[in-house]
Amino acid sequence: MRLISLVTLTLLPLGSKGYSQAICFENYREKIVAPSRKAMETAKTDKQRDSLRFVPADELKRVVGCAMPDFTVQDIQGRPVSKQALQGKVVVMNFWFIGCKPCMAELPALNDLVDQYKGQEVVFLAFGRDSKQRIVDDFLPKHDFKFQHVADGKSYADTFLASVSGFPLTLVFDQQGVLQYVHSGGYIDERAKTAIYQQVSPVIARLLQ
Repeated sequence: MRLISLVTLTLLPLGSKGYSQAICFENYREKIVAPSRKAMETAKTDKQRDSLRFVPADELKRVVGCAMPDFTVQDIQGRPVSKQALQGKVVVMNFWFIGCKPCMAELPALNDLVDQYKGQEVVFLAFGRDSKQRIVDDFLPKHDFKFQHVADGKSYADTFLASVSGFPLTLVFDQQGVLQYVHSGGYIDERAKTAIYQQVSPVIARLLQ
């Protein structure tokens, strides 16, 4: 079983202009996903197809240094959230859905991040693919997930590439809205309780310095 599709840690200097690179959120499908799918369609052997299956996820590290896409949304409490409103803060985004076992397994580690940086200039934002009713009525009463929640997040999963890289997906943007870290996939064993915390906490700490 492929438990982790990608773990990449990259930090750029604050104010870096790396987001001018050729591949970013807005053209990732054209530059990476479409050629990969075309190559799979023309592959002649199962071995060739298998080698291409995870290309979109494995290449996700190439968007590090890109600017956060524009978006405006309301969280489950009706509060507005947008790229503009997040300027000046470190932003941790997590893309998940209820039936995703690695998503559920890493909740303790995500909650530890929120606890550690409580009161600091860090926003923790979770985009759930499920409906608001299911998240609010069925999930959150039974599970502790301390992020600020956005429901019905399929379109945002598409925008931020979770739909092509896999779930869970965690992104960390700096105070200028530049992507500094990306992590796709996760564990389903005991490692899940600490892994994302150990990877993301140092990134947040360095950005806050």
